[in-house]
Amino acid sequence: MNSSGGDDQIPPLRVVSLFSGIAGLDLGLERAGLRIDQMCEVWEPARRVLQHHFPAIGVAGDVEHFTPTGEYEVLVAGFPCTDVSHAGSKAGIFGERSGLVRHVFRIAEETRPDWVVLENVPNLLVLHRGAGIRHVTHELERLGYRWAYRTVDSRAFGVPQRRPRVIIVASRTNDPAAVLLHGDVTELPAPSDDSSGFYWTEGRHGLGLVRGAIPTLKGGSTIGLPSAPAVWLPSAPIGRRFVLPRVEDGEALQGLPRGWTSPAVADGERDQRWKLIGNAVTVGVGHWLGTRIRTVHVGADTRSVEPSLGAPIDRSRPWPMAGAGDETTARQALVGSWPQSLPIAPLSSVVDGLAAAPLSHRATAGFLSRLEESGRAVPDDFYRDLETHLNVTRPLLPRDRRGAEWVTTASTRNRMHRQRRRDTRPEVTLRRQLRALGLGYRLQMRPEASMRARLDIVFPGAKVAVDVRGCFWHACPQHATSPSANAERWADKLARNVARDKRTVESLEAAGWAVVVVWEHEDPVVAAAHIDAIVRARRMRRPGTLTVAPGLGVSETRAAG
Repeated sequence: MNSSGGDDQIPPLRVVSLFSGIAGLDLGLERAGLRIDQMCEVWEPARRVLQHHFPAIGVAGDVEHFTPTGEYEVLVAGFPCTDVSHAGSKAGIFGERSGLVRHVFRIAEETRPDWVVLENVPNLLVLHRGAGIRHVTHELERLGYRWAYRTVDSRAFGVPQRRPRVIIVASRTNDPAAVLLHGDVTELPAPSDDSSGFYWTEGRHGLGLVRGAIPTLKGGSTIGLPSAPAVWLPSAPIGRRFVLPRVEDGEALQGLPRGWTSPAVADGERDQRWKLIGNAVTVGVGHWLGTRIRTVHVGADTRSVEPSLGAPIDRSRPWPMAGAGDETTARQALVGSWPQSLPIAPLSSVVDGLAAAPLSHRATAGFLSRLEESGRAVPDDFYRDLETHLNVTRPLLPRDRRGAEWVTTASTRNRMHRQRRRDTRPEVTLRRQLRALGLGYRLQMRPEASMRARLDIVFPGAKVAVDVRGCFWHACPQHATSPSANAERWADKLARNVARDKRTVESLEAAGWAVVVVWEHEDPVVAAAHIDAIVRARRMRRPGTLTVAPGLGVSETRAAG
């Protein structure tokens, strides 16, 4: 199936595409001068996209029953990553979905194309000590192919998306290393703006904060949401600094034309466009691959790849980021994930902060809660902007359900509407000061499992609990007031609050905790410094009797030994 002759004299290389998805890889190959002859995709929303954009190509269904007809030169397959990705089942290369790669080898054996191109996630190299890449290369060698692979980042091809993917190229007649291993950018370009992307659905195990780009678009998250990362726009107006890209923005972040996936939507079905986009191959990756394959196929690049090859690969261990080999040898490739460096589009030019929806109050609160639980360090301005966004997106509270028979005045009603169960302004300000002192803590935690009460800020190891109190609701000794209307009822309510506070402190002290009460009128800087001293002192010695000195902006309390 090889063609010969000069670059301008040969016909386009013909491509058979398996697991075609929405044709991100195929579109890139086509732009590089290759011709897509046949496609195979079983998922109906993706099939509708393919049939709309490639009406002249019959799209086959289940790969298990597909065999290409006619001659072709290049077999490509972005086979399922479900069983090998970090977010997937981790069943490995022989899992139900990822194991479908066996049909790539079946078809290659039956039709003998010159080139085989595979794409998957980097975890293929390390999961189960590299079992995935070991199986793939073994099968290619069995069929008589030489192979090379390389981890590449989509940012190298001009889109503001950090998306590392493993590309495997194999050939019976050419050197696949010549396709993949030439070009290595070591000085990466600085971000072109101050925008950053992050996973708002994460927070406990990582957030993927990337300056000038978004983290990898993916089909789902750890809380089961097939949605895009959020974008932080520090220069945008308050309330618009955290936004969610539109689905058309997601298409552009993959190098696809805006609106590319709109044919996927059918009446009465769930919109799957984000999942389709998250599973796609960036168009620029396909364009680079197609250009390199075409160049090597016609003999226009005869440079040696020997300088790029290093030590032998130990096939029984996790594999390096790049390598090349055949049935006799396998060697590490000394290249990074940027084979080239096209100008990267500013993230703020792809995601319009004024058109995109702001991250909701509920989503922001959930992300902040997970972030606080994890104790992960984030830039101070990022954290401050998150807290501000949380406050400005807070919805108005409904009217008191018990009616206005005892909430009689506008000022009292406004005070009740402003009251928050957590994340009050004094609490947020104090937390910011504690973080500046390098303290990690837990929020809204039961210090003792048997207790019903949750304290605002808790240091479990040091057994220090901080209760941030509002002066009105908790009857501050300096600023306590009581409404004159329905005075008896208000007095009873506030007295119950005080009694509950007293029981909570006494219970914690009996369990060996130091309880620090911070009133809303007190200086958060002084309070944070004093809390810092208490926490560090208790960490350095066994818990015992500890008296909190008065007069430092923090109420006096005692922890029993």
